[in-house]
Amino acid sequence: MNEKLKRSVGAWIIAAVFALLFAYDVWEGIGNFIGVMSQSLSLGIGLSAFGWFAVILGIIAPVVLFFGALWLTRKLSLAPSVVIYVVALTVSAVIGVDLALGTNAFLIFSVN
Repeated sequence: MNEKLKRSVGAWIIAAVFALLFAYDVWEGIGNFIGVMSQSLSLGIGLSAFGWFAVILGIIAPVVLFFGALWLTRKLSLAPSVVIYVVALTVSAVIGVDLALGTNAFLIFSVN
């Protein structure tokens, strides 16, 4: 097996493993969306513009970060690729946690 093919197979295995981790972040975003919408409907109030932005960002950000990392690592060796995937996953997790825990309910729900 030549060196380029080995690197290619390893790169795709790493990408597949991180794809599963990013898919879990997308699943969390979908769960947050369902929870926020359920809470909104049970209270009889709607979401503010920031609330919509927050729940949609929680779903879209992991997808964008994964494909960004995939694009950045297309010509790199394995070690730098893993670092880029870890950084992208960390940013995705920070966005998810910040939207779930750091956002005030008054910003998410429209009480008008």
